[in-house]
Amino acid sequence: MLSINNKVIIAICSVALWACQSTTPPDWYSTPPTNQPEYITAVGEGRSLDQAKQAALSQINAQLWTQIDSSFASRDVYQSRNELSSTSSLVDNKINSKTSTITFTGIEYPQVEHNDIAYYVQAKVSRDTIIRQLQSDIEQSNRNAQRQLDQRQHQDPLVWWLNNRQRTSEGNAVAVRQAMLRALDQDIIPKAPAVDTLLSTIAEVQSTIVIRFAASAKSKKSAELLADKFSHERLKTTFKRTAAATHTLKLTSELRQSTVGEAYISTQITTLKLQGRKGNILASNEIISGGNSVSNYSLSKEGAERHFAEIVDAQGLWNALGIK
Repeated sequence: MLSINNKVIIAICSVALWACQSTTPPDWYSTPPTNQPEYITAVGEGRSLDQAKQAALSQINAQLWTQIDSSFASRDVYQSRNELSSTSSLVDNKINSKTSTITFTGIEYPQVEHNDIAYYVQAKVSRDTIIRQLQSDIEQSNRNAQRQLDQRQHQDPLVWWLNNRQRTSEGNAVAVRQAMLRALDQDIIPKAPAVDTLLSTIAEVQSTIVIRFAASAKSKKSAELLADKFSHERLKTTFKRTAAATHTLKLTSELRQSTVGEAYISTQITTLKLQGRKGNILASNEIISGGNSVSNYSLSKEGAERHFAEIVDAQGLWNALGIK
């Protein structure tokens, strides 16, 4: 057993060791420097060096957002779409919702320290570097949009729309960068007309797509279930022959039924083929679904059809059709 004297010594050493631990942030972190005309500066703290750097970069972004919010709180943006003009608070709405965080290059870290509990960094970035990057981002977005517009005439409308439907955020990203440049007192703001054209073209192409279902008698229920999935994608479908149809989705089903003990088993093998207007096959797939019932085959067949819908939900509509 430890003697009383030894216990006292251990207690004293423990207190001394605790006292030696550094938990105080450095002076430069507690009183960060104000921004200089040439730089935007910020400080960050984290359990690791990377976390501290990320925190500092977030503060730089926050400072830019603050400048924009104060500069553009009541700014309205004039928009033109297909010769139809309207006025809206697009930039103000997007900025206030902070939908974009920009990762800047050329970040410098003049101060880096750590103690026993955290890392501390000071980060700074040149205003000229920010301006050049924002301008470059806008110009690159415009080039990318033009590239997609050029590809439209060489691709099937549905395939082109699928490749570009997620680009609707491009307009927001460009608007945010333009607003940042204005907040940085820049008079020459790059424009991105191809981005505006791309956004309107995506909506236009989507509105013209009509999927016609050509389903066998055994596939009617599955076709109806798929038609509902297309409606969630805001695409039009029809079960009639029409000149307006741009694509045809053919469904054929093979139903296999058997009994195992007292259970009625139904297995449905559904083949899907998506064709373009000229009959070219764009995608194909086979889905095997099953159901069982202790009552009759009719109920087990309904189970197989529900299972078909569950498989489509799990895989996603486009993967289920064979479009990767």
